[in-house]
Amino acid sequence: MKNSASAAAAQPDNDFLSTRFKWTIESFSKLKSEKHYSDVFSVGGYRWRVLIFPNGNNVDHLSVYLDVADSAFLPYGWSRYAKFSIAVIDQLDSNFNNCRVPCPCNVCLPYPCPCPCPCFLVLIINKDTEHEFNKGEEDWGFTSFLPLSELHAPGRGYLLNDACLVEADVAVHRVLDWRHDSKRESSLCTTIKVARDEDLNQIGKDFYFDLVDFDKVRSFLVQKKMPFRNFKEEVAKAFGISAQCQRFWLWAKRQNNTYRPHRPLTHEEEMQAVEQLQEVSKNANFAELNLFLEVELGQDLRPMPPPRKSKGDILLFFKLYDPLEEEFRYVGRLLVKRSGKPLDILTKLVKMAGFSSGEEIELYEEIRFEPHVMCEHLDKRTTFCTSLLEDGDIVLFQKSPLVGNTEKCRYPDVTSFLEYVHNRQMCSTKSPTQLEVGDGNRLTNTRSSIPLPTDLSTSTVATSVLTSLSLPFLKENSLSAAHVKIVDEIFRKHGDVVEKVQVPDPAFKTFFLERLSSAVELFRSQTATSITAEVLEKLKNMIQSLALQGVKVDWLESFYEKVVASNKYALGLIHMKQLEEQISTAVILLQDLKDQLVEVKDQLDEVEKEIGNQTGDSAKILDPL
Repeated sequence: MKNSASAAAAQPDNDFLSTRFKWTIESFSKLKSEKHYSDVFSVGGYRWRVLIFPNGNNVDHLSVYLDVADSAFLPYGWSRYAKFSIAVIDQLDSNFNNCRVPCPCNVCLPYPCPCPCPCFLVLIINKDTEHEFNKGEEDWGFTSFLPLSELHAPGRGYLLNDACLVEADVAVHRVLDWRHDSKRESSLCTTIKVARDEDLNQIGKDFYFDLVDFDKVRSFLVQKKMPFRNFKEEVAKAFGISAQCQRFWLWAKRQNNTYRPHRPLTHEEEMQAVEQLQEVSKNANFAELNLFLEVELGQDLRPMPPPRKSKGDILLFFKLYDPLEEEFRYVGRLLVKRSGKPLDILTKLVKMAGFSSGEEIELYEEIRFEPHVMCEHLDKRTTFCTSLLEDGDIVLFQKSPLVGNTEKCRYPDVTSFLEYVHNRQMCSTKSPTQLEVGDGNRLTNTRSSIPLPTDLSTSTVATSVLTSLSLPFLKENSLSAAHVKIVDEIFRKHGDVVEKVQVPDPAFKTFFLERLSSAVELFRSQTATSITAEVLEKLKNMIQSLALQGVKVDWLESFYEKVVASNKYALGLIHMKQLEEQISTAVILLQDLKDQLVEVKDQLDEVEKEIGNQTGDSAKILDPL
């Protein structure tokens, strides 16, 4: 088997050094090993390689990852940040050697390429991401990169003459070079950043999402070998809080890119060295250890030992929104029971906010803010467990809007205000002529977004939007009448669904409208108990592909998460019913056994009477003489 690899010279790009690595994998179908590595290539002095699973990493897809080639020889506590994209090329396309501009749709489509070059679409499967590599996460990438059925399809050129062409674009941040060139003294120390309730007061001033900016909290430079219990004494001196009144929480970066307190340190972990805690931490930046310090205050406002936390408890953080003043602030945290309900803590929340006793409030969960804001309304009568809340979750609340009073507010609820903040931040970081396409790919474009009417409550919404999308063309071509009906319904209920989408050509309009209507149609064809994991995965991929194009599908994502929860709940009910039926059957069998036991006992009593009459005492030894 022959592998050929070539890497372009690293080119400086602002603060990054980047390289394109090309890997031709020959005799692909004859690969015997479960996973296969490329040759090693360097970017900015770092050594990398591409890792593939030809038959999938426990999935029916080609799995592709970027791997730190020398991870086994790096010093303790190393980390390495990179932005990268990986592509598999369709070699049958006659233009792929001439055009190296990926389609701005960032997805493989059987339509003409709307990019500025004169060619038709170059069939490239390209995915990009970024990651902080470290011990325990030496490789990162895409488990479900390309379906094996597509990879081996005769009509596609992903395997030409049994050769597969893989390309990787890797960019490394120059700033991180100091970690490998620092003095020996620095290698013996690490930084611990401690966030406290006081630091969470940044919310609504410097930022709005998540909980804290760790660049603005107290930092401690400590020796890695220091026992953590000794560090607690340092904290006691710095903050005037005795060690027995301190409870530290590890932070974790979640899959939706939010950063929250994950779990408290155990007593055993506090006996360990600081460097061992870095190993168990799910910190997004492994050069330092980020912690949240939980401190409880007594009635005299003096620190007291924190209450015992069991598995049935959840630590929740609360933010308050004032729609009249358009103000957003952190108001506190509570340790609640998983089995409890928001109704149980309403009095405490009203007091936290400084509202009058008995004030009605509405609650929302802050789920994520990238690529779109997602907040979900919380039912006050539903348990925290059923609402899938966990340690570190954020609950937003506000006064219940009065009927007819919302016109006085530009942003009457939490969700609309956070969407405004998010859009304002997006605008402040983008040029007016920049169009964000896909995940990290930007294309200069002067087209304006699709105009939308301001009145979203009338049927003119669908007419206006669909006219902008040249619906007559779609009716005459591939969009079916059933899909047109669904699309019309979508725009009547969600008029802003495409306000950020730039539509380059009619064929692309057809594509994303088909995907949008197909997702709704697929939802409607299922029930909570019949939907399968395969269908859920398909729906998830459809929604993600739409989001990559800038289609506003928060409402569809939120509904998908509810479907997943409903499916789990429905299957749980079925299982419970099956168990109840089994118990009922067992009870019937047990009753039969009891009846048989009574019957046998009666028979034994009759026999005992007969024996007693004959022998005088059933316990005597029988003597026939």
